[in-house]
Amino acid sequence: MRRAGWDKQLSIVAWRGRQVLGMWNFHRSPSESDFSQRDQRLAESLQPHFAAALRRVLDHEEAVYRGEQVSRLLEDAPVGLLLVDWDLRPLWYNREGAHACAVWNHGERRASALSPKRTFRLPPALAEACSEMRTQWLNAPNSARESALKPRVLSDDNLGLHANIVLRPVLTNPLLRPAFEVQLDYRRPRGDRNRPLSPGAVALLARLSAREREVAMRVREGMGTREIAGELHRSPLTIKTQLAAIFRKLEVGSRTRVAALLNR
Repeated sequence: MRRAGWDKQLSIVAWRGRQVLGMWNFHRSPSESDFSQRDQRLAESLQPHFAAALRRVLDHEEAVYRGEQVSRLLEDAPVGLLLVDWDLRPLWYNREGAHACAVWNHGERRASALSPKRTFRLPPALAEACSEMRTQWLNAPNSARESALKPRVLSDDNLGLHANIVLRPVLTNPLLRPAFEVQLDYRRPRGDRNRPLSPGAVALLARLSAREREVAMRVREGMGTREIAGELHRSPLTIKTQLAAIFRKLEVGSRTRVAALLNR
């Protein structure tokens, strides 16, 4: 401390149990007077405020880190997820959500050739629905805003796309504006079982066993696990095991990608 030109120090320490969270130091040089009792009382009065501010900063950092953990966890979820802010700007989306939006924007065939995350754009139909919900929220009196919180379902049956949109206010802080939570479900319309496969799709199916091909062809149609299990007279666990093998052999991470590859 003397090397820095100080010889007196008064410290405020923030604790969490026996752990030191942080320290706020005040220094004085040899030419200055020592800290008085009044200075010490002032430091003592500041200590709880310093500790509260430091805990708030650390809690925020932890919340950010946990949010990143949740994002990584949801990245490969089999359902499309999208978070849109009040100004209709996308805040976050997972791989499945990006692909569903690409299909909504460009159609299935073109979307399969794109990098969904690089070319991401909020589909106009979703943006319009969010805008209408925002207007309803703004125009509703506070006592009637619950009605604006009802989920809105949006579908494009031709593409097999369905969206569930929820306007979510930040109840803990009314100064923060609401955001839109969107769940996207992409299922190919049925009736395509007899549509010819492209040479590329045939080559992909050749990597699979006969039983896995049966499952993959039904994933191509947008069937769910229980539907496939019922039609093939197998248990859902068996279908899940075969799906894992299909993902590994085709080097994909989701059912949507399997369907997209087989429908090219």
